[in-house]
Amino acid sequence: MSSTLRSDVAQSLTKAEKDIKQQLLQGPNEDNIIAIESDGDLLIKIHGQPGEATLYYRVSSIVLQKASPYFDRLLDPKKFSEGAAFGTQIKILKESYPDVTMAPATALPIIHISDVGPIPARFPSKNVVTHFFDILHDTNSFWIMTGTLHNHIALLAILADRFDASKPVLGHITDQGWVHMHKETKENKKEGSQSPARSKEILWRQRIFAGLILGVQDWVMSYSRLLIDAGSERWKIASDAELNVDDEAPWWYLPRGLEGETVLLIRSNLGELIDGRGVGIPPRINPRDY
Repeated sequence: MSSTLRSDVAQSLTKAEKDIKQQLLQGPNEDNIIAIESDGDLLIKIHGQPGEATLYYRVSSIVLQKASPYFDRLLDPKKFSEGAAFGTQIKILKESYPDVTMAPATALPIIHISDVGPIPARFPSKNVVTHFFDILHDTNSFWIMTGTLHNHIALLAILADRFDASKPVLGHITDQGWVHMHKETKENKKEGSQSPARSKEILWRQRIFAGLILGVQDWVMSYSRLLIDAGSERWKIASDAELNVDDEAPWWYLPRGLEGETVLLIRSNLGELIDGRGVGIPPRINPRDY
C-alpha cells in the first residue's frame, strides 16, 4: 500500500471515529425531542430501530408513575439509581428556576431506556412509541399508525407488556372502539407481499397476542379457534429455523404457554373438544369473515 493511500485510509478512519464520537456525545436538541407533555419534567431517551435516530420524549414523571408500575418503581429514589438521580437533578433545577416547567427541555433529567420490547426490526418504533406515551398521558393527540391497525395494536401490546401499562392501553383501544372490531377493513386485507393464508395467520396471531397481553379474552378465544381450525405454518415444521418468522415477531411465539398448549391439543387428537361444548371456546366462526 502506498503512503498516500495509507494516509487517505487513516484520514477516513479518523473522520469516521469523530462522527461516531459526535453522535454518541450528541444530547437532546429541538430536532430530536418529542414533546408528549409540554410542561414535562423528564426526558425519556430511546434508541430507535436500526437506521432510526435516537429520540427524547418529554414526559411528566407524575403521569408515568400513575399510569405504569414500571415507571413508578424506576423513578422511586429508594429503589433505583435512576430515581435517585432524577430527584437530585430536579432539586438542582428548582434552585435555578422558580418552576421546573420553565426549564428548557435540554436541561431536564434524562432516563435512558435501552429496550422497549421485542418490536420486529422491520417496523419503525417512533410512531408506536409516541402513541404509547400519548396514551399514558391521555393527550388524545394525532398519531400515525404503524402498518395495519391489527399490527399497530400488537405493537402497542408489546410496549404495554414491557412497561407494565396494559390497563391504560386497553382503556384507549376500548375508547377507540377497537375491542369489538372483528371484520377486516380494506387496508388490513393484505400484509405486504405475504400470501393470503399467511396474512390471515399473522392477523389472527397478532389479535391473540394482543388479547393475552391486554386482557381481551374474546380475541384470545375467537382467534385461537380460527388458528386451530386452519392450522399454523409454525406447527408444520420440524424446527423454528425452518420458518421465516417475520423478523421473530413475538406473535409467532404466543406467550403464557398458549403456543405449547395449542400444539399439544392438536397432537393429542383432542380436536373433538374444540366444538364450543367443553372448553369455553366460542362456536365455529367462518374464517372468510376475518
